[in-house]
Amino acid sequence: MHFGKDPVVSNTAGAAIRQLVPLLFEKALEESRLDRNAGNFCHYQSQIESGGNESKCYSDFYFSAERPVFEPQRLGSNSVPASLGRCGADAYALLQDLCQIMNGEQQTWLIGMTEMTRVLALELIESILMGYRPLFDSKEFSYLLRERLCPLLIKLISPCVRHSRGGAQQPGSSSTGNSASDKPSFPVTVHLIRIVYVLLIAYCDLLRTESEIFYSLLMKFVDSDKVVWTKLLAMEVFFKLLTDPKMVLLISQTYCTKAASEGVFGDMVNTINNYILAVFVKPTSPSASPATSPSTPQQAGTQIFSPTFTYKDVSIQLVPLGKPTLLESRESEPPAATDSYGMSLAFSCLCFVSRTMMELQEALPPTGDENKVALQMLVQHSWCGMLSAVSTLLEASCDDSVTDSLLQICKVYVKAAGLVKMDIVREAFITALCKAAFPINYTIGIIKAASSRVASFRPDAAGLERKANGDTAAADSKNRNQIVAVGTPLSSSFPGAVMLTAKNITCLNTLLDITTALGDLLNNSWILVLASLQHLSWILGMNQIVPGSVNGLAKQRQRANESSQSTILTNVMMSDLPELTKRFDDVFRQTRLLTDTSLEHVVSALCKLSQDALETTAASRDPSLFAVAKMVDVCLVNMFRIDTWWTVVTQNLTEVAGNTNPVLREWGTDAITTLVKECLAYDFRPSLHSNHNLQNKILHPLLALSRIGWADVRLKQFNCINHIILSFAEKIPSCWRPIVEVIGAVNGIADDALIRAGFNCVQAVVSDHLTGISFDCVEQCAEAATRYGNQTLELNVSLTAIGLLWNIADHIFKNRHSFDVTQDRLLESMLTLYKHLSQLCLDIRPEVRKSAAQTLFLAIASHGNALDLPTWHRLIVDVCYTLLKCLEKYCMTASEERIGDEEDGKVVMHHSRDTAKKQWAETWAMVLPTVTKTVLGNLPVVVKLKQPQQAWQGILHHIQRGGISGLEEVSMSALKCLDDIILIGEGREQDKLPLDITVPMWDDVWKACHGVGVGLNDLMRRSPNIESLPSQKLITFYTIIYRRLNHQVRNNFTTEMFRKLQDVFPAIMLPVLNRNASKMMACRAEISPLQDSVLQIAESLQLEVLKPRSPSPHLITELFNLWLKYARHSTSHAVIARALAMEPEYLIRWWAATFSLFSETAMQRVVELYQQTHAWKLVMDSDTLSNIIQAIHQPLKLRQVDAHQTAWRVAVESILKTVRITLPHVNVQSAPVFYNVWIHLASAVDDVLYGDDGQIVEWGTDDVDFEVMNFFRSEILPHVALIPIDDLKFTLNVFHKGSLHRHVMEPSHVLPTGSEKVATLCFEALLDFHLYHAHKIPEADDINLPAILLRCEKILSGLTAESDTNAVSRGKNSLRCIKSVLHSIKQTSVTNVDRQVWHDVIMLYPKLVGLVPVHLNVPLRAEFRNLLAAALLQYSELIQPPFKL
Repeated sequence: MHFGKDPVVSNTAGAAIRQLVPLLFEKALEESRLDRNAGNFCHYQSQIESGGNESKCYSDFYFSAERPVFEPQRLGSNSVPASLGRCGADAYALLQDLCQIMNGEQQTWLIGMTEMTRVLALELIESILMGYRPLFDSKEFSYLLRERLCPLLIKLISPCVRHSRGGAQQPGSSSTGNSASDKPSFPVTVHLIRIVYVLLIAYCDLLRTESEIFYSLLMKFVDSDKVVWTKLLAMEVFFKLLTDPKMVLLISQTYCTKAASEGVFGDMVNTINNYILAVFVKPTSPSASPATSPSTPQQAGTQIFSPTFTYKDVSIQLVPLGKPTLLESRESEPPAATDSYGMSLAFSCLCFVSRTMMELQEALPPTGDENKVALQMLVQHSWCGMLSAVSTLLEASCDDSVTDSLLQICKVYVKAAGLVKMDIVREAFITALCKAAFPINYTIGIIKAASSRVASFRPDAAGLERKANGDTAAADSKNRNQIVAVGTPLSSSFPGAVMLTAKNITCLNTLLDITTALGDLLNNSWILVLASLQHLSWILGMNQIVPGSVNGLAKQRQRANESSQSTILTNVMMSDLPELTKRFDDVFRQTRLLTDTSLEHVVSALCKLSQDALETTAASRDPSLFAVAKMVDVCLVNMFRIDTWWTVVTQNLTEVAGNTNPVLREWGTDAITTLVKECLAYDFRPSLHSNHNLQNKILHPLLALSRIGWADVRLKQFNCINHIILSFAEKIPSCWRPIVEVIGAVNGIADDALIRAGFNCVQAVVSDHLTGISFDCVEQCAEAATRYGNQTLELNVSLTAIGLLWNIADHIFKNRHSFDVTQDRLLESMLTLYKHLSQLCLDIRPEVRKSAAQTLFLAIASHGNALDLPTWHRLIVDVCYTLLKCLEKYCMTASEERIGDEEDGKVVMHHSRDTAKKQWAETWAMVLPTVTKTVLGNLPVVVKLKQPQQAWQGILHHIQRGGISGLEEVSMSALKCLDDIILIGEGREQDKLPLDITVPMWDDVWKACHGVGVGLNDLMRRSPNIESLPSQKLITFYTIIYRRLNHQVRNNFTTEMFRKLQDVFPAIMLPVLNRNASKMMACRAEISPLQDSVLQIAESLQLEVLKPRSPSPHLITELFNLWLKYARHSTSHAVIARALAMEPEYLIRWWAATFSLFSETAMQRVVELYQQTHAWKLVMDSDTLSNIIQAIHQPLKLRQVDAHQTAWRVAVESILKTVRITLPHVNVQSAPVFYNVWIHLASAVDDVLYGDDGQIVEWGTDDVDFEVMNFFRSEILPHVALIPIDDLKFTLNVFHKGSLHRHVMEPSHVLPTGSEKVATLCFEALLDFHLYHAHKIPEADDINLPAILLRCEKILSGLTAESDTNAVSRGKNSLRCIKSVLHSIKQTSVTNVDRQVWHDVIMLYPKLVGLVPVHLNVPLRAEFRNLLAAALLQYSELIQPPFKL
């Protein structure tokens, strides 16, 4: 009847069917309820004793206690479970038949029914599922539901899923069956989806797996390639599901078997997002076309007044939503559905999800963890899709109300993510909001990095990056997104001007709302918000303000290109800008309400922005001052919790203050100084006065500024310190240390204005607050004053700083008993102060050095009585001696270039100070005696030191170093220091007081004085010119000091000291020189004061040695050596030869002439001393005579250089005198003592007579020669027995060299004219030895008289009247030889003469007589005849033979 042609009958039959089916299931439901109480019914039945039929009937009708248990595995495909009652079995069979009908199978229970449509069957199933939910709690119906109905539904829905939009538009096939199989039926699909919806909302607890499948199928309905009505049908199901908050929670919490972010709920939201993207990218209905009028109705009678989205030239208009259009449709064909309707559903779904989340947020505090977990699941599963959809819709939105709704969704998610600690979600939505506040393609590095982080965390977050091709949404000028502001971009990657729309400003307001309301939940996302606010404030041209800055009440940002790229605002925007600026400021003022953790995030974000501004300046772009200004705002309103932010903020601002950009540097410095002053003025609890740590913390940033070299920064720093000293000195009693450290950090400053500003602060502290600060700060003040003294920009500041050091030293001394420090600490501080002054004594400016030195030693003299012995030791060694060492180093390495006069010509440098070396020498010469006086003035303290020798030897070492410095001024100062030491000894000796200087100390003084002499000697040896030689005055003063010092050590003078004395004297003597000294002629010089002083040194020592009961007679030998060294000085090597630059030969003569009289005097003193001491055993044992002869031997050689010199004659005279004094004491017993004398004496005679290698060609012509040889013949030869044989041979050889017979025997030998007398004397001496001593010492005799006589005979025989002069000269010498031989043999004993000699002599007589008539034709004939006559006269005594015939 239902399928009859009569509609009345058909409808009536359909209504009857729809009534019968519920009746059956109601019976089954009632039976099921009774079945649940089966135990009670069975108990009632057992109590009936009669009427069993009635009871049985009742039991059979309602339940059967004996029904078997339901076993699904034994159930056939079409059978009814035996465990069901009668009604339940019928209902089960009916539902099973309906499933078979839907599946196209033959029904088993509906016998006789030949036809039933799927639509009717689906309607009946839907009514059953909706009306009788409790019935399906039974195992039987639950089994039927899972095993029959759900698979059937999945099977029937699958064709719809597989059917695509392209397939629907293809031409249908020729057969109806094929067409039906290819194209899904709209009514069937609708009823299927309605059944699925019922199952999802009512049976999800029974069908969890099946529900997931249904959700998956529904989401596939929305694929982009599906027909429109299927997508909208699924969207309506989503809409109905998501409108119920409980259902939303159920889905998010139940179907999460996949990964945490990929549950059913997340897939559903992603599906909605994909649908939205698909609509914008590929619209499917005419209503989505740009050509479609916005007033096009979706349905007949429906007026569209929804907002509009515009995206990629596609316009979408939202429509009001009522009942589901497709899900409630009874039509056989799908109604005309548009993308606008689907977009409305999707938008509503998003809003409902947000609403559910908002309700959970509101319920979170009272219900606690349960709702928090639900909220976390909800956010976790939905945020990716939601973010993508909201981002897309927000970009496309053209309506304020829609924009507000989307922004509200973002706010909800931000808050939810913050509540459940999902940082990545919060960051993602904040990023989306920040992007929406700017035009497309405006890039902010921090936000871009955040987007990348989110995308890497969830790659499926499609909304984070615009994936569609051509991802630029052109704003329609006709829309409401009109441009309200045009400004310059802060981002360097954005070309041209930035145009902000009303929607951008709306998003900005939302960001401000979020920061105000949800500040405690933003955490790490603060950086995104603040970066966006920074860029927006730059674009809108908002001025940044630093409260309390120095230039008035506020300082505004200035741009280099502000005139060319100013901000343009509409009238509306201009009127709103003050309010917007106020909201900007409120964001930072309200940070006082945030928790400490949130405040830390805010501060960290501002610091990051500040760091980015620094990087901007590195790229030569204008920096934004937003971060610095807002950082100050935040700090000022959070002063009560300064510990939270102070360190981070000040470190960042310090880095800003050190930037190269002047504006940024100025702002950073102003920010620091402002915060410091505001903190000092703030009323802390507890008070700042009692919180020492806080005081130090507040002032520490000023100390950090000291490491910045920019002059403008340091100037502001000093001004701030000056303000603090003047205004807050009473509030910071324990904080002077960082203040002094700040004002003392002047190293590296190259600006005199800064020096003056900083020094004013130091002066203020020392002058006004020195008595109120701690001892540590007093020490710091000393260090600060030292630094200002060391700076070289301001001379007056340096000099004044030295005065401050004196004030500090005096303050420490006067208050030393009131300081709460140990005595060691106090003494250490005083010592440190002296070290500071000693450092200033090494300043490059002589004025500072002089002032510092005077102050240093004045302080030592004034305050020295407060020092103990160890401190005195350190003062002397570590301060004074170190100062002298450094002065020596700087002086010796200083430049000798002349310092030019000032350009204006007003300052003229004196020639004695016109080089750096001379200026350093002045300081050295001033400090050295001052240190010496300090040591000598405190000598009783020095000798009590633990190591007195170190202190005493130290000053002597520096005196010695000064003496040999080569600088006249310093050397003279060093000698005066020695003179001061000697004066102390002389004064104490005159007053007959005990000496403070002990014997070992005097020995050290003598060594130092000797070291000065050695050094001066070496200096003279190395001097390149006369100007660099020490002056006569200096050397003379040195010798005087040496003589006086020798008197002090006279009782302890040692042999070693005498020997060392000879290292200095007389070598240290200089001749009187002038610039033309190299051209001086050799002449006899007078004894200069210097030479006289040197002689007095030896004379004073001689007096000490020779005086009665002298303690040092053993020094006689060394005294002789000293005098002999004096004697040799005229022939010594000139130590100043390099400076004189003379020719070697001329230098020797000039030097000998200069010191001739000095050497002569010394030789005379030697003779006198020897005459007094020659009998001393020590003199004899020490071979003194030999030493004298050797020493005087050197002046003898001057005869070779200049025979006109008198020194060699005095030397000859001295030798002869000393030998004559000695000879009476020479005997056999004393002979060994004089063994060395003969050879040296002979050598000396040899040199004085003949010279080295016979250089004296005129030997024998001087009277001295005859005197020497005669002395030798008469005084020495008689002692031949005492002379060693070798020495005797050498002595005889001296006579042999000048003997007359040599000229006769050797034709080549030349006898100098006038030397015949000496030659004859030599020959006669040899004859004497031959006749008297040869028989005793035959090996020393080399005279052959027969040969000589034979040679004489031959020469004389050859003379004729025609003989030349040479033959006559030889004849003359032959006659002299004959005469000497005759005279000698006549005087000796006959036995000493060989008979042959007598025979030869007699045989010569006739020859001689024969020469009488020879008349020589030469000028010498008269002399020849005289010699011949003299020879013949020698025969007068030989006329008679000496024996009897």
